[in-house]
Amino acid sequence: MKLVGVVQWKTRDKTGNPIAGVRPLVELQKADWRAVDADDEFPSQGQVFWPNAQSAVEGALVIFRAEPNLGQKDEFKVVDPKSVCEVLDLRSYGTAVDVRAALASGIKVSVPMGTTARVFAWCKPDELVGPIELTLGTNGSVKLSGANLHHLPASSGAHVRSVMVDRSERLLRVDDSAPSRYVDWDDDHLVLRRALEAAVRVEKQAGREKVLTKKQIEDAARALVTQGVGPDAQLDRYRLERALALLEDTELVTSQASDLTELLREHPAIKLALDALSAKVRADVEQIARDDLEQQLARERADLKTTTESRDRAKAQLDASEREVRSAEERLTELRSQVAVAGSEIEAAVDARVLAALDRPLELLAEVGVLRPLLGAVGSRISTNPTAGAPTNIHWPSSRGEDIKDKAMLRRMLTNAARVRGVEPSLMLQLHASVSAALVPITLGPSSLSALTAYAQGACGGRLLVIHVSPTALQPRDFEEVPGGGLLAAARAAMDVDGVSLVILEGANRSPLEASMLPLLQMSEAGLSPISSARGLRIAATLVAGATTVPVTSQLWSHATAIYPEPGSNSGQSAISPGTISLSSELFALGDVPTEVVDALIDVWPDCGELRPVLGRFGSALSRLYDEEPRVTEALLHGLILPYVATSLSAEEQVDALGRVEDKDGAIALALRRLRRRLC
Repeated sequence: MKLVGVVQWKTRDKTGNPIAGVRPLVELQKADWRAVDADDEFPSQGQVFWPNAQSAVEGALVIFRAEPNLGQKDEFKVVDPKSVCEVLDLRSYGTAVDVRAALASGIKVSVPMGTTARVFAWCKPDELVGPIELTLGTNGSVKLSGANLHHLPASSGAHVRSVMVDRSERLLRVDDSAPSRYVDWDDDHLVLRRALEAAVRVEKQAGREKVLTKKQIEDAARALVTQGVGPDAQLDRYRLERALALLEDTELVTSQASDLTELLREHPAIKLALDALSAKVRADVEQIARDDLEQQLARERADLKTTTESRDRAKAQLDASEREVRSAEERLTELRSQVAVAGSEIEAAVDARVLAALDRPLELLAEVGVLRPLLGAVGSRISTNPTAGAPTNIHWPSSRGEDIKDKAMLRRMLTNAARVRGVEPSLMLQLHASVSAALVPITLGPSSLSALTAYAQGACGGRLLVIHVSPTALQPRDFEEVPGGGLLAAARAAMDVDGVSLVILEGANRSPLEASMLPLLQMSEAGLSPISSARGLRIAATLVAGATTVPVTSQLWSHATAIYPEPGSNSGQSAISPGTISLSSELFALGDVPTEVVDALIDVWPDCGELRPVLGRFGSALSRLYDEEPRVTEALLHGLILPYVATSLSAEEQVDALGRVEDKDGAIALALRRLRRRLC
């Protein structure tokens, strides 16, 4: 459908391209125009999205076609936009000559416009002139500008219609009839010159080529009347009429202007007034110059004071640094002395043990006989534990599986993969939102590894590496090179893949997370990890329950989200075709930050204030997948707020926090208890 709308806003997207929103007003039909109910016909915001809106001006009218905008918040987009040349009703100023004089001086208008605008001027009795170009001045008035003002079309009886914009009437021309005449709205001296040129041209055609007088110009004007009634003849007559008016008003004053000026300058009263004015102007200039110099001097003094204070602060900081260096040197000297003493004591103890062994060899052999079985068992465990060695190469195909294009297809692929793995598919989109926001999805419960495996099959083309975390993993480099392929091998394999590749740290809480996993996430976000160069590599983790696990640090939730997938029924399929998403896909793009939802959660859970940045990231990813705000709120609550409360607050503080929450059915308290059993 073809519509007339008004530009409500204009901004730039993340790539710097201009975008805008247009609110439809009327539908253009052959007979009558139909008023449009934008809120009902153009969900979800009652507007049409305008991509690449180079020519958009806020408040301006535009004619366009609306076409579907699949998968976006605004369901329609602008196609074939054309700026509307509006009509300014200036009949209150008079005829075309009067309107031209008013626009040359500048007038106020109520129609929104940018720095420049092209409009029709509606003049008395019923004549449209234009289109003309108007320029917006600094005081809010508009003036006549642009080129080709000497040959402006003027149409009598043109068809003008109105549309209502925010209870204000806006006018636009709806016919394409030919102009009935032309007018010359150029400067007066140019009009006078063209009128004289027209008169000379007529005189030459009549065989009279003389120096022109006012009477001859009038004769030429009458001669022009006999030329006919065409647009060009009317334009010549229009110029002559303006030229005659200018000559009639200014001829005498122009001829006597120099003599009058000299007489007035010699009059005693005027001469005295000019002298007084000259003295006043001189005094004003001196005062202005003195004020400027004093202001400049004050600024220089302020700058000098600031520089002096900065130098003093720098000197104080340098003195403090020197004192700290001296103190550190003293501590280092003391530490070296302590190390030397400790070394001497260790050497003495070793010498004493050696002498004791030499003094009692039989007793030492007996002790070795008793410890031999234990030493043999330990040695067996050490010798059978595989070492990292050279990293194993991982071969992930660069393209594998069905290409996922939109949200509906993503939901279908993840649902099928979850059912094959026996996982309830309700939280699979939440898992994808965590990956899109560059956060680590951490799954809990008996279906934790199955859920992540299902996501790798449904969205990552089956590109998956599982690293079983050992209690001996004490630092990030313990994950880099492990048997079967570590993070470094995974990063090399994911370098040339246009899609996501998933690495799962299975049982991450068997090791101290604040020493192993948390530094890895912090370095990755800062771009300091060896795996940061692989754009498509994503890390996920599972947490297990058992005697060998350690408590989870609350700092983890600034980089990760908790997801508790429930077991579901198995679909009975043995396998499904994998799905993959391109890294440039809109499915990885973030939406608008749900600021109101984040603020409401922080108000209810004030102890979680440091989670505001990660709540914004996770929320912006969820808003692209969930249309309902309560689902976004629930995901943020169970994925970040409750895990942080369970790992950072004491039992008494958690009870106090629950007391501030409306939890009629006890669901929040139950979820918090379940998290405490898994995380603490």
